[in-house]
Amino acid sequence: MGLEAGVDRGRLPRGTHGLAPEAVAHSQRMRMYLGVVEAVAERGYAATTVSDIVARANVSRRTFYELFRGRDDCFSEAFEAAVGLVLGELDTSVAATPRAEWRALIRTTLQTYLQLLSDNGIYARALHIECLVAGPIVAEQRRQLKTLLAHRMHAAFRIGRTAGDIPVDIPPETFEALIGAVDDRIRDCLDGPGPQALPNLSAHLYQITMALFGVPDWQD
Repeated sequence: MGLEAGVDRGRLPRGTHGLAPEAVAHSQRMRMYLGVVEAVAERGYAATTVSDIVARANVSRRTFYELFRGRDDCFSEAFEAAVGLVLGELDTSVAATPRAEWRALIRTTLQTYLQLLSDNGIYARALHIECLVAGPIVAEQRRQLKTLLAHRMHAAFRIGRTAGDIPVDIPPETFEALIGAVDDRIRDCLDGPGPQALPNLSAHLYQITMALFGVPDWQD
């Protein structure tokens, strides 16, 4: 999911460089997305400044303020971009899984998400730790992400329920609670063993999901 893919950190040359203004702005924006996420992961959200961001992005403060109102605005956009990349990777990972195989959909979703975070530790911290202190706009973005992930789990549940594999219905808020539990375990892992240990959570989180769905271990 890395935002760094294809990002050239070098400063663009002065004068004519053959790039359309839109391409220049996109390159600079992506470099600042990466810069703010890196700075926040290293220094913490509260300590991160615009100077930290522009130094990592190799752009001027003037360029920064041409694109963003401030640090909060830059981080919010970077958060949104990271979410879009995560959701796109999840869509790709489950595309080859038959819809009827609801257990495989859940396993693949969990494994893919955890591996993405493990491979991109700075984004894991942005999505699961530093976002908690990044203000109301990011708080709402985080809530929307959790809702989207809950809907994905609910969709897999409905497949299993329709097939008769899941014995009873469960309240809609259960899926929000499930994503909250996943979020909590990820945060504990990041603060403990670190992002490299995240894939090890997959089996445990799958078991939690099955337990909430009321599916005994022996049926899995």
